[in-house]
Amino acid sequence: MLHQVTRILLSSAAMLATFAMPAVAQDMLTLEEVVVTAQKRKQSVQDVPIAISTLDKAAIERQRITNVTDISQHAPNVEIVDSPANTTAATIAIRGASQISPAITWENSVGIYLDGVFMGKNLGAIFDIAELERVEVLRGPQGTLYGKNTVGGAVNLITRKPSNKFGGSLTAELGHKGYWSGRTTINTPDWQGLKSSLTLYQAKRDGFADNRPDQLGNPLAASPSSDEFHNLDEQATRLALQWDLNDNLSVNYTFDHSDQDNKPRFGQLTQTSSNSYLYSGMQEPYLTKDDERADKGSNDWAIEETSKSTGHALDLQWRGDSYTLRSITSYRELDWDDTIDIDGTAIDIFHSSRHVDYSSLSQELQLSGSLDQLDYVVGAYYFEEDADVLNPITFFGTFGSPTSNNRYGLDTDSVALYGQLDWRPAMFGDRLTVTTGLRWTEERKDQYIVHPGMFDAQANDTFENTSPSVALSWVFTDEINGYVRYAKGWKSGGFNGEAAVPAEFNEGYNDEQVTAYETGLKSMLLDGRLQLNGAMFYNEFDNFQLSVFEGKFASSVIFNVPEYETKGVEVEAVALVHESLQLTVAYGYLDAEYKKFPSDFTYFDKDDAGTPYSPENSLTLGMDWRIAQTGFGLWYLRIDYSYRDDYVPFIDPDQNAASKMRDRALLNARLAISEIKLGDSGTLLIALWGQNLTDEDYRINTIPFGGVDQRIDPNGGSGVGWTTSYFGDPRTYGIEARYNFQAIDD
Repeated sequence: MLHQVTRILLSSAAMLATFAMPAVAQDMLTLEEVVVTAQKRKQSVQDVPIAISTLDKAAIERQRITNVTDISQHAPNVEIVDSPANTTAATIAIRGASQISPAITWENSVGIYLDGVFMGKNLGAIFDIAELERVEVLRGPQGTLYGKNTVGGAVNLITRKPSNKFGGSLTAELGHKGYWSGRTTINTPDWQGLKSSLTLYQAKRDGFADNRPDQLGNPLAASPSSDEFHNLDEQATRLALQWDLNDNLSVNYTFDHSDQDNKPRFGQLTQTSSNSYLYSGMQEPYLTKDDERADKGSNDWAIEETSKSTGHALDLQWRGDSYTLRSITSYRELDWDDTIDIDGTAIDIFHSSRHVDYSSLSQELQLSGSLDQLDYVVGAYYFEEDADVLNPITFFGTFGSPTSNNRYGLDTDSVALYGQLDWRPAMFGDRLTVTTGLRWTEERKDQYIVHPGMFDAQANDTFENTSPSVALSWVFTDEINGYVRYAKGWKSGGFNGEAAVPAEFNEGYNDEQVTAYETGLKSMLLDGRLQLNGAMFYNEFDNFQLSVFEGKFASSVIFNVPEYETKGVEVEAVALVHESLQLTVAYGYLDAEYKKFPSDFTYFDKDDAGTPYSPENSLTLGMDWRIAQTGFGLWYLRIDYSYRDDYVPFIDPDQNAASKMRDRALLNARLAISEIKLGDSGTLLIALWGQNLTDEDYRINTIPFGGVDQRIDPNGGSGVGWTTSYFGDPRTYGIEARYNFQAIDD
C-alpha cells in the first residue's frame, strides 16, 4: 500500500509542478497571504515556525466544513472521528497522540479552542459551528502558549466578527434521507461603535439505518428501541457583539448555544472469527462482515444521544502604541446524555447510559507587543471545571440482572504563567528569528467514584509542570525560510473514572510529557504561485497515558507507558496554476512505536501492542476550479479526495484483531454558481454538493467484547467474543441556496 500512496504523491507533485510552470508568464497572479493567530498575534502562516494547516472562509464553504470531524480530511497526520456509538463526541489524534477512553475524567491529547477559549472536553465537541471564519490546525505540542492538553497539537476555530454595515444571509439546504437545514445571519449597522451579528440555525435528517424488529424469531428479542439510527435534529444560535468605545478600547462578547437530539449510531455486530457466534445459528440481521455497512438491523437499547452546550465569552482589548492588553473570560456548560445498545442485538445483553453535567470557567490575561527587534506575548491563565456523571450499566438485563448505577466526577483547578519572545538580532538583519517560550502550570484534581453495593472512593492530587520551547527561523531568500524547533508539552495525571475495583481508581495515573523535535521548510515559489511547506518531526513521550478497554467488565484500565515515540514527515502544497485553477496536495507519514512498557504489565507484549488512531499514510488532493464568469454568475467546482491507511483503535492486540480499520478513500465535490444578482442589494448562490460520492463502506470505531482470545484464527480459533462496529456516513448529497444582502450605500 505504501508504494501505491507514494506513487500517487509523486504523480500529484509532478502535476502541480507541470501545471504551475505556465503560470509564470501570467502577471500579478499570486496566492493570497494567509494570516493566522497561532502564536496569539497576527502573522503570516509562512513566518510561523510550526507546522500549520489552515482553512479560510472560502475553503470552509467550498469544502463544506461544518464540524471538527470534517477537518481531518484536509490535514496530514490528523485523525478526527466520532467516539464509539456517538454522534456528538469526538476522538482526536495528531501525530499519534490521542485519547481512547470516552470518560469525561480523561484528559485530551489535542486542545480545541473556540475564539481563543479552551473547550475542556471532547464530549459535545461535534456541533455545527455557526459563522466559522477560519480553522488552524497546529501539529506538534503547543505547551508554551496553549498549555496542557496539547501534547499532540491544537485546533483553533475562529468565528466571524460583526461587520460595519447592515446585511446578512439566508441559507436553505435540501438533501436525501429527508435532510433539510436553514440558517439566518443578520448584521446590524454600526451605532456609536457598537456592531452585532446574530445567527440562527436548524437542521434535521432521517437516520442512515433502520431499526427493525428481530428477524430470527428469538423469544428473548425485545422490540426495537427506535425506528432509526443516527438521525439529525440540531439547533444552534450564535450572538456576537463588538463595541469599539474609542480608538484604544474594544469589548467583544459572544454567546453560542447548540442543542442536538439524535439517535445513536447503529451498533452493528460484525464477524470476528468463524465460531464467534453469540449463540448457535446466529445470522443476519445480527452478524455482518466487518467491512460492509448495513442499512438496517435490530437494537433494543439505542435510545438517545442529546447534547446541549452553551458558552459565554467576554474579550476586552486595550491597544496602545506598541502593545495590546487583553482579557478573555469564558464560561461554558454542557448537558450530555446517551443510552446505547452496546451488544449490537435485539437481546438485552449489555447496554449503558451516561448522564453528564459539566461546566468550566476560564480567565486569561495577555499582554503582547513589540520593542525594536523584539515581539513578545506574556500572560496568566486560570481554568476550573466540574463534572458529575451518572453511568448506569446493565449486564444480561434479559435474565433479570440488576443495573449498576455507577457515578463518578471531578473538580479541577489549574493556574499557569507563560511567555514567549521573538528576537531578531540586528547583526543578522531580518534573517534570523530566535523564539523562546516558557509555561509553568499547577493543577489540582479532586475526583470521586461510586459503585453502589461494591465500593466508593475519593482521591486528589496536585500536578506541576514547566514546559519550554525554542525555535530558530532563518530566511534563506525572500521566497524560502526554514526552522528548527524544540518544544515540550504536558497533560496532567488523574484517576480512572471507569475503574472496576478500588485499586484501579486509588492508584491513579501519572502526568504525561512529550519532548518534540521538528525541522521545517516553508516556501512561496514561482513568483508567489506555488506554496510548498514541509516538516519532519520526532516526538518522545514519557509516561504516555493509555487505557485498555475490558469489554467483559465494561471498564477501562489506565496505565502509563514509560517510553513511546512517534516520527514522521508532512508535505503541503498549494499551486495557483491559472487564475481560474488552484490545486492542493497534503501528505503525511507517521511511524509510532512503544519503546518500553511497565515492568509489571502482564496484558500483552509491547511488540504486539497497537498504536491507536495512527494511520501510517494520509493523503489529500484538492482542486478548486473557477469554471466561468458569465453574465448570469460565477461557476466554480471543488473536488476533494482523501486517503487514510488502515489503523487500529485499541492497544490490545486481541481487540484489534476484530477491530482493525481498513484503509479508506473518500471523494467529495461541490458545484456552485454564485454572484447571481437579485435586485440592487442582493446576490444568490446555488450549489450541488456530495460527500463520500463513491459510497465507501468504512468503520470508524468498534466496541469489542467477550473471551480471552479474539485473534482471528484461520483454523477456527478459540475466540468466543463479539465486536460491535460503527461505520462512517454513507454517500450524502443535496442542494444549497443562499441569498446574501447588504445595505445600499447612499
